[in-house]
Amino acid sequence: MKFELNTSKFAFLLALPVFVYINARAYLLAFTYDECWTYLGYATDDFWKVVTNEFPAANNHVLHSLAMGLVDSFFGQYEYALRLPVLFSFIVFAVFVYKIAIRLSAKMWWLPFILIIYQPYLLDYFVAARGYGMALAFMFGSIYYLYLFAEQEQSKWMLLSLIFAALASYSNFTYLLVFIAVALAVLVLSIRKNSALKGSISIGIIGLLLLGAVYKPISQLIEAKELYYGGNIGFFEDTLSTLSRSFIYSTSESIILAVFFAFIIAASGVLGLAKFFSKAKLDLGFWLTFLLIVLEVGTILQHHVMGSPYLIDRTAIFFIPLILFSFSWLIDQLRDGLLRNILAFGFVFMSVINLLSALNISYLLDFKEYADVQTAMKMVRDDERIPKADFAIGKSIYLNAPINFYRVKYGLERIAQSGLEYCEETDQTKYYYLFEKDIECVASKETELIYAFPVSHTYLYRVP
Repeated sequence: MKFELNTSKFAFLLALPVFVYINARAYLLAFTYDECWTYLGYATDDFWKVVTNEFPAANNHVLHSLAMGLVDSFFGQYEYALRLPVLFSFIVFAVFVYKIAIRLSAKMWWLPFILIIYQPYLLDYFVAARGYGMALAFMFGSIYYLYLFAEQEQSKWMLLSLIFAALASYSNFTYLLVFIAVALAVLVLSIRKNSALKGSISIGIIGLLLLGAVYKPISQLIEAKELYYGGNIGFFEDTLSTLSRSFIYSTSESIILAVFFAFIIAASGVLGLAKFFSKAKLDLGFWLTFLLIVLEVGTILQHHVMGSPYLIDRTAIFFIPLILFSFSWLIDQLRDGLLRNILAFGFVFMSVINLLSALNISYLLDFKEYADVQTAMKMVRDDERIPKADFAIGKSIYLNAPINFYRVKYGLERIAQSGLEYCEETDQTKYYYLFEKDIECVASKETELIYAFPVSHTYLYRVP
């Protein structure tokens, strides 16, 4: 049988090592603070409390919390199993990215596909058991169906686009901006197709259903003042600058990269306007840029009108694939074939180098300080001098959720459940587990250092 390497098979081969990589990380990496809090606070709670966000916290990405709870009911408290919803989301995401890429450019589909699928920061959120990966998968499904609606006279594509955008929003409330952007695109297309009434009704029905689902949980978040994560300076300083460091998998911002992002947004926006006013056919690149610009403007308006923080790093993660798609669209427009190929291969090479430099099976970038909690709790469990009676672990404030997660997993329920106490010293305190910035709290105490963890910069102490 002759084997022919068509585009779909080539895409599969490109994505396969990445999928193996994220599966290995999902199996090996310790649960982070946010994952532990999601599991303990929501995935193990009853359905109604999850969907109403009865105990309001931004950690509750409702659709993901429900999916994690379902997995827990079948497999129990195993990190890899609890990460299965986001691992499956990567498959959906990769399929839609491929479908969009090949329609963006049949000849150069590999450029956006590689740039996006090999983006290390995006890959973190197809490992972390949070709602971001699910939201991205639904978002790009929505964009794909939006394009089909633009190309064909079939209302089912419009409905699927809106439904997928709504599911993205229910996976992560930040993606309500995505739903608004998609709804606006659907309205523009409906007007151009002389079916404004049908489009408006569809947007209204699905929008009302989404509003009914999110009104209570978002109201709870607002009342509890939980919508605090973000910046307050500006779109460039907060959103693009934090994305620049995330993009290169670093803790240091790259002003050059942030400026480059701004250039891509501006250049693709100008090209999109030129196509719109020249009455040229509005191709997929136009609609990707349309969504990118609307989301940028929406982020800025949200801050000035509602007082919401500017989106940063993971809350702004959907800008990364949109910027990369718009960049690929710009490259594809170049008439000089040699220059186009040089730029395309050059950026693919840099993308691969960026991924290779970020490869690790130790930590997730945004949660590096939690990389060793699992190992620390194993050391406590296996310590020859572990108390047989109930005892407590003094710790840094935001180590409470991971300690609580692993005390249950490792059958250490005799350890007192951790709250938001800081380095608490009681008669029951037999260990301390601290971030580096907090180790001064044991300076005057009689303790023995068990281990200093070099990745997370955390320290485990024993009380003699």
